[in-house]
Amino acid sequence: MTPVSVAPTGGFLTTGEVARHIGGTSQHVRQLIKSGRLAAIDIAKGNGRPRFRIAEAALADFLRDAAVIAPSEVA
Repeated sequence: MTPVSVAPTGGFLTTGEVARHIGGTSQHVRQLIKSGRLAAIDIAKGNGRPRFRIAEAALADFLRDAAVIAPSEVA
């Protein structure tokens, strides 16, 4: 029998992929997850080191919340 990946498919990103999107490192992304600023799921299910996956929608929410609006743009 061929093993089946437990990783979610479609619409989910690894910490490395998210790091490239935000111009950071995988470690920084893990810190954002652990601090609660970025929502993620752990697909490792408690077996060893966490293996996080981040929904594309969660990344979009994080980026929207982190956006800085210049004072001239505030109505």
